[in-house]
Amino acid sequence: HALGFRCNPFRVLTDDEWTDIAVLPGAVESVVTAGFVHLQVLGALGRGKTTTLLGLAARFRQDGKRVAYEYLPEGQSQFHTSLSGLDIFLLDETQRLSRSERDRLLSAAQTLPKVCNLREGLQLVLSSHDDLTPLFAQHGQSLTTVHLDEAATPEHLSAALARRLSYFALDKNAPGVILTPDAVRYLHETFGGNLRAMQYFLYEIFQRLKRKGAITEEHLRAEAAQLLTSN
Repeated sequence: HALGFRCNPFRVLTDDEWTDIAVLPGAVESVVTAGFVHLQVLGALGRGKTTTLLGLAARFRQDGKRVAYEYLPEGQSQFHTSLSGLDIFLLDETQRLSRSERDRLLSAAQTLPKVCNLREGLQLVLSSHDDLTPLFAQHGQSLTTVHLDEAATPEHLSAALARRLSYFALDKNAPGVILTPDAVRYLHETFGGNLRAMQYFLYEIFQRLKRKGAITEEHLRAEAAQLLTSN
């Protein structure tokens, strides 16, 4: 509270909080604007796949779509969501599905015949570590791909960090602590698209912070050196 926040803004978030603060990468925004049949978001651990899917789910619901989201935890190879009546199904960590479950998912998503030049049927939005393009090709389905590592730009990072600080600030219009442009560049150069590792680092930075103001690249470098020494 002394820093002007309800809590450490880089603590672990709930799904609802992730949905509220999600800033979609420009590459994802472009795909949504252009339209797609099915979409896969690819990225290694910590690249923001879950955040992207939750943000998309909120976006589609605002557009009046009937949407369901499901996360597949490690060790689970089946999805349990009923697809009946859905417009869009978002499945997180799709690479964990068994072969038979992948076939079941694609069979349910077969696009219905064109009616008045409009394509109707269930749309899939998937996150995965594995490229599912061959699977969709086997089922005659069109699949658009976004690689989150390539989508991780300094501009997107700056917007995502600003949204997170504002969300947890006691005064949302004037957070007590901000990150300078050089600090954002340092974070992007250091962590790239590994948003999870960046979150852990910034959590420690805010735990050690003593006063309000701007966090600069110099401050982050000094803190990183101390954290490395203490570990």
